[in-house]
Amino acid sequence: MVEVNVVIVGGGPAGLQAAITIAKQGFQPIVFEQHSQIGTPIQCGEGMSLNAFRDFSIPTSNNDICVREHKRCKLVFPSNKVLSGDIHAFMIKRDVFDQYLAEKAIDAGAVIITNTKVNAILHNSEELVVKTNDHKNPNYKPKFLILAEGARAQLAHSLNFPASPLIKAFEYKIEGEWGEDLEFYFDAKEFPHGYCWIFPRNNETNVGIVTTANQLKARLDLFMKKKEITGKIIKKIGGMIPMKGPVHNLAKNNVILAGDTAGMVNPVFYGGIRIGMTSGEIAGRVGVEYIKNLSRNIEYSTDQYYLYLRNLQFMKKVNLQCHDFFYSRTNEFLEKLGKSFDGISINAITGWKIVQVLGRFLKNPSILKYPRGLLKIYRGFKIARDWGF
Repeated sequence: MVEVNVVIVGGGPAGLQAAITIAKQGFQPIVFEQHSQIGTPIQCGEGMSLNAFRDFSIPTSNNDICVREHKRCKLVFPSNKVLSGDIHAFMIKRDVFDQYLAEKAIDAGAVIITNTKVNAILHNSEELVVKTNDHKNPNYKPKFLILAEGARAQLAHSLNFPASPLIKAFEYKIEGEWGEDLEFYFDAKEFPHGYCWIFPRNNETNVGIVTTANQLKARLDLFMKKKEITGKIIKKIGGMIPMKGPVHNLAKNNVILAGDTAGMVNPVFYGGIRIGMTSGEIAGRVGVEYIKNLSRNIEYSTDQYYLYLRNLQFMKKVNLQCHDFFYSRTNEFLEKLGKSFDGISINAITGWKIVQVLGRFLKNPSILKYPRGLLKIYRGFKIARDWGF
């Protein structure tokens, strides 16, 4: 049995940021990653907001990570009605980004063990044991455990943490740049509870779909045909994403959930890098406080984790309310919503533009039956602009 201060399960952005935070405080966390290399396989649209770079002091000038900057996005509704807006994000090399975080964690003092799977966790009032497939040292006894194992959260579920509903995503990486801005296409029939995206990169484009419907590949192929996207497919990517945002129970005694395992994803666009890293950093801070107080025989509740998180915008109920209202609308509603904002930048709705939009709403009075729903959409999409990647 190897006794350690902290074990982190999962070498993605959430787990690695937790490791960085803990190591910088003088403790040596052990990160277990089941894959042979950090950052692979890629299961991500690879967009990341400027806010995330700023939050964690990551230079956007790092060309090994950042491949293209975007300051505009387009939300495309049925009948090709377009609402535009500002968004400051970068297309990144997700594998290189994760490896960059891993290097930071190691430099700070963390230990990362790859190609090692955590098979089970024994957790009761007397002990916490992490069981791995490492033949040399199979069992670890940490004082504190952070589960950042990914969306399926099998270990978390084995400890009776709540499950987060999952949604499927599938993506092609394609040769050539098919567009200028980040584009999101909504269609309640073709992509229920989700959308298709076109994210131009440097000489490449990520084209993908996220939806609760089946046959994702066929739906994405049809979307590409309609958009006349014919570039050579370089790579195919797929995976599961938490659908409804953070789960209700985030901590139990000396075990905390972070990243996708905790449902730390924006439920409007289903992006989670910034949110996941934020949860990882706070989980790391709570872990350090827990260990320090343990050494002093002072009781410390990991409920503090939620108290630190709760005032952040991505934890607000309006995000899920926006998801539930927006993704339950019909194409008829979405088309009228698109007509009301077609050709208008959401950031430029001031002065006479307000009158113009109100005039369009009056021509489509049926959507005015839902004033609260429209407000939820406005507020939810505004938060998603900053926390959606």
